[in-house]
Amino acid sequence: MKKICFVILLMFVLVACSTNQQEEVHYIAKSENWKAVYHSNTDDGLRIFYLGDEQELGDLQITIEGSKELNAFNDVRVNTDKQFVLKKKESAKIFKKDATPNIRIQWQSHNETLEVRSG
Repeated sequence: MKKICFVILLMFVLVACSTNQQEEVHYIAKSENWKAVYHSNTDDGLRIFYLGDEQELGDLQITIEGSKELNAFNDVRVNTDKQFVLKKKESAKIFKKDATPNIRIQWQSHNETLEVRSG
């Protein structure tokens, strides 16, 4: 009986050690008018905040470029909280551990690139 309990306990330990838990990934980027935050442990994924004073931004062109992936979003707008949210499913491919993505935002006659840093 002791041997069976030991084998069952050992199996639990092995299963617990072998679960594929991904390490959390956090990125922060900021420019003069924009801030971007990515957390792998939220459903939102990437959130881009407008920090400027303009009330009506119009359509945005956002390009997010990773080492192997490129996502371009044309004619998107910020919500009433002045933020654009890219769901985790769409942003997780680019914001991997040790990645160095670039975020470029164009609106009206402005163009800014956000410096992305691991946070």
